[in-house]
Amino acid sequence: MCTLSAAMSGISTGLGLIQSNQQAKQAQQRANLQHRNAQRQAHYERQAQVNKYLGDVRANDAQTKAYEQNLYNSSLAANKAYEAEQLKLKEAKNAAAFKAQENYIKSIQGQGKILASGMVGQSIGLLSMDAERQAGFNTAASDASMRSAEIQSAIGLGTIQTQQQSRENQYYNNLSADPTMPQLSLIPEGSDPIDLGIPDINFG
Repeated sequence: MCTLSAAMSGISTGLGLIQSNQQAKQAQQRANLQHRNAQRQAHYERQAQVNKYLGDVRANDAQTKAYEQNLYNSSLAANKAYEAEQLKLKEAKNAAAFKAQENYIKSIQGQGKILASGMVGQSIGLLSMDAERQAGFNTAASDASMRSAEIQSAIGLGTIQTQQQSRENQYYNNLSADPTMPQLSLIPEGSDPIDLGIPDINFG
């Protein structure tokens, strides 16, 4: 009976060792599985970080292109507005030149009428001077109008430049900062590493 009891005790101890080994193996398998899952999760997180970065880079590139196009359009608009202001000033100068010529002709015609009337004496000199005085008034009024047109043109050109600079500042302020490469998640250390490689980086 002793032998049976010893045999049973040996079998029980053997079974206990087998069961203990199986439990240790299962625990190691569970730990390895958790480690592999943690590695996969870290790899997916890294790929998501890289994908977000690539999306940010593409968005930033599109925003920079839009900014450059806006600058170009703003410059074109300012140039057209400058040309329009300069054209208005040129037209004002042409009108002033025609008015000066018209005033000169009126002055000569007025003096000619006085001299052709056949009058003599001091009154003829006074009438002649009055025609010149009227021509002087007309010329002074035309010159004042021209100076006013020049001032308005200078103000208009300054306003165009200020508006252009304001638009360009607004475009610049709407730009986002350049994206920075993310700090990638760490791959967990362990006894059962799997080779998942590095995340795909495709700028295309």
